[in-house]
Amino acid sequence: MRDLMALVDLQKQVWGMHDHECTSPHTMKAATVAGGSVLGAEADGCLIGFCFGIAAKRGGDVWLWSHMTAVHPEFQNAGIGFTLKQAQREWALANGYRVMAWTFDPMQAGNANFNLKRLGATARVYYVNHYGAMQDDLNAGLASDRLEAQWHLDNPRVLALARGGRTGPRTAIAETTKLVFLDDRGALQFERPASPDKAQYAIEIPASIALLKAENMERAQTWQLHVRDAITSLLGAGYHVSDFVRGDGANWYVMERGPPRALG
Repeated sequence: MRDLMALVDLQKQVWGMHDHECTSPHTMKAATVAGGSVLGAEADGCLIGFCFGIAAKRGGDVWLWSHMTAVHPEFQNAGIGFTLKQAQREWALANGYRVMAWTFDPMQAGNANFNLKRLGATARVYYVNHYGAMQDDLNAGLASDRLEAQWHLDNPRVLALARGGRTGPRTAIAETTKLVFLDDRGALQFERPASPDKAQYAIEIPASIALLKAENMERAQTWQLHVRDAITSLLGAGYHVSDFVRGDGANWYVMERGPPRALG
């Protein structure tokens, strides 16, 4: 319980949460008894990161729902989040889970890259304003839209990435039809196909939504609405979010039709 209590302060340090927004230590304790887990990362005897998962029914299956993964700001970008997720994956497999899922803000490029590119998750579900109005430092000002990352824990691509392998050939964005993008003048453009029929589509998001919100909240809100419209339209047409590509200062979701591809 002492460790779980310490995670309240860690949530505040990572997300700028208020007391009522933090997950209670008692809730985390109950979840570990009911088939979930809390895994922590330590440095010099202090908790600097954690991931928290609960058992969740999805159709006729039981998945592990990874509600929170956090690393203290002073220790981010050092591979700790990746190590935590791999430890969570190993724990899940050892305890009978084959799929893990969680939500993330589709406007956060760093999270998208981590979930889709580094871990090998895919996304087939989009939640509009999932948590309602949020006032923490990261979320204030925009609707709390979320994509659901689905992580098939023994998928060949996921296993290869866990071992430091390649992610497969990079999507050629220049040759992919773009639905949301900045044009040559820096103007935000949105095009919705009447009948999606391409093998792939690309959707651009800002490099830093936090910076954009600070500079131009109206543009950030408009960009979010365009991304929401593009992704939900394609999900409804049988596409899924398969990849995330960063390069030349741009950040792109890649959506393709059909089942996720295994790494070949």
